[in-house]
Amino acid sequence: MVDLDASLLTAHSEKESATPTYKRGFGFNPLCAFVDHGPGGTGEPVAMMLRPSTAGTNTAADHIRTTEQVLTQVRTRPESVLIRTDSAGGTHEFLDASLTVAWGTRWVSGSPRPPPR
Repeated sequence: MVDLDASLLTAHSEKESATPTYKRGFGFNPLCAFVDHGPGGTGEPVAMMLRPSTAGTNTAADHIRTTEQVLTQVRTRPESVLIRTDSAGGTHEFLDASLTVAWGTRWVSGSPRPPPR
């Protein structure tokens, strides 16, 4: 199982690519991917995209790129990998990409599959 999630990180000085945050801070909004190896999993980081704090939470291109990085590193068949995101991963572009032959994934969601656009 792979968890994709973004998190605001505060930079306490003017670091390269750090920008003001919507919470009136200053820092980054990286998109992180963690692998959980079963019941005793440790949440090992497998991919991370450093983004400015102004990066959109539901930027499909970032979710797609990070997922592709994960799938190149995971030593298993892509169709056996469960990719879990919060609502930010619920864009049509990301869901369409998850159904491509290259990823080989299946649709898993708590809501019905959206119709193709």
